[in-house]
Amino acid sequence: MKKRIVLCLAMAGIFPAVQAQTVVIDSQVTLAEALAGSSAPQEVLDSLAIADVEYYSFDGKLHRGQIVIHKTLKEDVIHLFRFMRNQRFPIESAIPIRFDKPNDGTSMDTLNNSYSFHYRRISTSGNGSRSVHSYGMAIDINPYNNPAVLANGKVIPQGGTYDRDIPGTLADTSPVVKEFIRLGWTWGGNWTSLKDYMHFEKKLP
Repeated sequence: MKKRIVLCLAMAGIFPAVQAQTVVIDSQVTLAEALAGSSAPQEVLDSLAIADVEYYSFDGKLHRGQIVIHKTLKEDVIHLFRFMRNQRFPIESAIPIRFDKPNDGTSMDTLNNSYSFHYRRISTSGNGSRSVHSYGMAIDINPYNNPAVLANGKVIPQGGTYDRDIPGTLADTSPVVKEFIRLGWTWGGNWTSLKDYMHFEKKLP
């Protein structure tokens, strides 16, 4: 009865009706669709989950995207994206990467896209080791705002610029970085051999 009275008052213009916020959909796929074409072993694919996340993008609008992540880290990801949304920390997009080649389907090379699972070798070293991204245990946030800077000065992705004064950039003083670390994640911006400002990882025990 109470809900009916409030609704009638809203219709009468006494209480203004609450307008639902429009959400821009960046990604809305199933886990199977997100993993289609991956060469990862079946045991790796079986360990993954997909998380629906919301964030404010650089256009100031609320967006909805998806992160493919290791099953054990899904709740962390949902919490962290909710934290970033509440902080109004801008995320360009969160769209799963569908392919395995470093330059074929990784939106790091074309868009400022945030992602987790990507079955590939480590791009910041030449030792050929498999990236933690290959197991859904790492997240890269806004790569162009938070590039990796190697010891030789090379910047990945090419054209990325690290400027703490630009929204969407991570720093050791950022509430976002502190929240990741509080949950047990390691931030690449704290590494000494190189700086990978976009990168967070959390390896399983």
